[in-house]
Amino acid sequence: MNQDASHTREVGDLLRIATAGSVDDGKSTLIGRLLFDSKGVFEDQLASVERTSKERGHDYVDLSLLTDGLRSEREQGITIDVAYRYFATPKRKFIIADTPGH
Repeated sequence: MNQDASHTREVGDLLRIATAGSVDDGKSTLIGRLLFDSKGVFEDQLASVERTSKERGHDYVDLSLLTDGLRSEREQGITIDVAYRYFATPKRKFIIADTPGH
């Protein structure tokens, strides 16, 4: 396979996804779950999410916190700005846009 064909295949294996839905439909939670299940979360990120979840009185790990980049998003528990997250599986690369629901 020549270099151009290899580059085309690489780019073709990239899937771009944008979320859409109303407030509290679970868009950020879905993305957090995808990141977690695909092993796309660093240990320190997960520790921070676990700590914040516990501080908020949750008896579960709130994976939606993985997409909250702004302090105000973390404090208010809402998505304010579009957040892009990247992860990969052995077969494909992904870019997911977490969008506000309001």
